[in-house]
Amino acid sequence: MSKKRNNRYREMEARRRKNRRRQKAVGEGSDQGLQPVAAVAVAEPESPPKEDWRKRMRLRLRQPRARWRTRPWARAILMLLVPAVILYCCQLITLQEPGAAFDWLVVRPEVSLLTYGVLLGAVALLFALTGGLGWSAVLVALPVFLFAFANHMKEALNGSPVMISDLALAGHAGELARFLRPGIDFGPGTWGALGILLLMQAVVLVLGRRQRGKRLDWRIRAGGVVLSAAAVGLCLGTSPAQALISGPGDEIQAERNDRLGLLAGFYSGWLNSAVQQPNAYNENNMNAILRTASKAAAADPYVESKVTPNVIMLMSESFCDPEVVLPNVDFKDDPIPNYHTLAEEFPAGGFLSNTYAGGTGNVEMEVLTGLPIAFLGSAEDLTALRDRTAYNRMPSIVKTFGLQGYATEFVHSYNDKLYNRADNLPAIGFEKVLFEDEFPEDAEHAGPYLSDMALTEKLIYEYEHRDKDKPLFLFGLSMENHQPYFGEKFEEASGLKYSAKTLNGAEKETLDNILHGLHDADAALGALVDYFEKVDEPTIIVFWGDHLPGLNTGDGGETLYSILGYVRSDETKNWDSATMKKMHTTRYLVWNNYGADFPAPEEMSTLGMGTHLLDWAGVEKPLYYHWVDKALEEMLLYRQRLFVPTHGEPLSEPPDNKAVTRDYRNLVYDIVYGKGYISGEMVKNPHSE
Repeated sequence: MSKKRNNRYREMEARRRKNRRRQKAVGEGSDQGLQPVAAVAVAEPESPPKEDWRKRMRLRLRQPRARWRTRPWARAILMLLVPAVILYCCQLITLQEPGAAFDWLVVRPEVSLLTYGVLLGAVALLFALTGGLGWSAVLVALPVFLFAFANHMKEALNGSPVMISDLALAGHAGELARFLRPGIDFGPGTWGALGILLLMQAVVLVLGRRQRGKRLDWRIRAGGVVLSAAAVGLCLGTSPAQALISGPGDEIQAERNDRLGLLAGFYSGWLNSAVQQPNAYNENNMNAILRTASKAAAADPYVESKVTPNVIMLMSESFCDPEVVLPNVDFKDDPIPNYHTLAEEFPAGGFLSNTYAGGTGNVEMEVLTGLPIAFLGSAEDLTALRDRTAYNRMPSIVKTFGLQGYATEFVHSYNDKLYNRADNLPAIGFEKVLFEDEFPEDAEHAGPYLSDMALTEKLIYEYEHRDKDKPLFLFGLSMENHQPYFGEKFEEASGLKYSAKTLNGAEKETLDNILHGLHDADAALGALVDYFEKVDEPTIIVFWGDHLPGLNTGDGGETLYSILGYVRSDETKNWDSATMKKMHTTRYLVWNNYGADFPAPEEMSTLGMGTHLLDWAGVEKPLYYHWVDKALEEMLLYRQRLFVPTHGEPLSEPPDNKAVTRDYRNLVYDIVYGKGYISGEMVKNPHSE
């Protein structure tokens, strides 16, 4: 067959050469004045020269190739190998050590086979659809690589893996990438995995190409679809597989990833993300909660305050006390002198955040609503609920202040691209929401962000230009001290005097940058207090840090916390309850300019901040916040792996069997997901009728 094809090709080439010689002879005859009759015997070429070149190329490409490059068995072997390589590379990026990744695959054969089967099904399906193994490998390997890389970077920066709820931020990947440290170490495992995947793709392109001009047989395509369905069905549809994937009910995402690997662990989290109706959720139990709230309100009758203060809440990005969280640093200068001075005269203490090193949007929403994020489905958080109408039903201190005649305003010195603030904040009661594009063009910058002093100036401007007929509730959110804390973040050093002998050059740069940001935040707080000390109108300022900063050094995932001895391990999954608590504790302060003596706890939390503020401002509280007051008698903070009771030591496993947590969960479900048995009644003021 090959000989006949070669002979046919040579004959066609000979005819073309003969035609070209004839055509050339005709041209020469015309130049010499020959009669055009001589051209009658010359045959026209079969096609123009351009088409003739294309035909030759097509014929050349149809030449038979080496058998090993077109054999179906070669593609079959590659199809079986590609998913195994992708799975190994995924674990290599996750664990960052070649040996550890290989050991994981060997030690957990059942999980490895399950994940391999699903990847094989994906490759087979794409092969059937595209007809090319190269495209199939790319379309499976690329998203797996990007997902594993995103997970690795999140763990390096914040100490936690990618969560189901993080999918809400997937559309803002470019915005989030701005927070990465320039030159940050992506990890040797990441580079190794990238090299392996590129080598795999090169091998597939060389060995897995089918013969050009030959379409993939429909039976092979059908076989690919059947193989895909069988692989996925066996790996995900059988009872043993489902039992393996499900795992313990109280398993957190980091534990799922350890047990199942990154891909299957994330899939397990997605399966468990569906919001389940609590067993105790029914109308009778909800009415019992309503009666409890009503009794609490009756025991705390509202007395109208003689003072109607303006209220300013300033949540400072990553604010903390460096003398507490950064031991073994010898401070010659006080990095936050204004805070320390004010804390001696006004109520101050520890602030229990619901997150570490990130997730500011959930801190502000839990403070403003008192709804614990732990009671939501794992695929959602307070910034990205699937049912957008839930925000209109939510209780919030913003709505409460608004009902009492306050003007309500939110100011953030960054853009509106994260956490759906432009939509969510008006829904929970803010009448005016401003972002960085509303700041003056010449507003001061510090590093890549607007400075905290620029935010203070904007808050003062908004106060001075408010509706003078109404008191003002003003919420400010800073940005200057946001990560990353790389060496070139600020143009100049902090100027503070301190020493840290255990740190190297890059670690000292990280330390100086966090101190620079904290010192600037403290100066902005001092300027805000100085201004309102001179204001005649009564004003309350509540200042606190949203969460501890993620002080990653970019060297093997270490943080300043472990290097300086604040924690023993940077792996959040290894933290006990005591470590979890201190890594979720920042500082808060309550200041006023009219001599009020506010009762304030030594430990404030995201759940308690709002209801305490209503008390300090003398605002009548709806039933919901009387319920929160009742709950705070037993619990301060509730999140995965951390339950902080009002009295006693923190626990790693929140006691779901406690009545307060059971009822709180039912109440959140009724407001956000349920039938609304009492959600409408809970936002009413008990003494208004």
